[in-house]
Amino acid sequence: MSGLGNDAGQCSKGLSAQKFRAATPEERTIYRKWIFGMVAFYTTLLLLSGVAIAIESSTGSTKLTAVSAQRAAMSHRTN
Repeated sequence: MSGLGNDAGQCSKGLSAQKFRAATPEERTIYRKWIFGMVAFYTTLLLLSGVAIAIESSTGSTKLTAVSAQRAAMSHRTN
């Protein structure tokens, strides 16, 4: 299946290293902005996920400690 342009394993519209060198300055600028935007988006997404996990884990451990402290206090009262 060596079709010209319909091969699922080939992205003919992508900017390869050879195409990047041959691209106009305007195309290079657009490509760089697009790459920068994509990196910034996923970096922000990763940081927000990390913050959410950190907040959730710190809140969860506080709740767990409070519950276990109450149970420990109740068990000493019954003895």
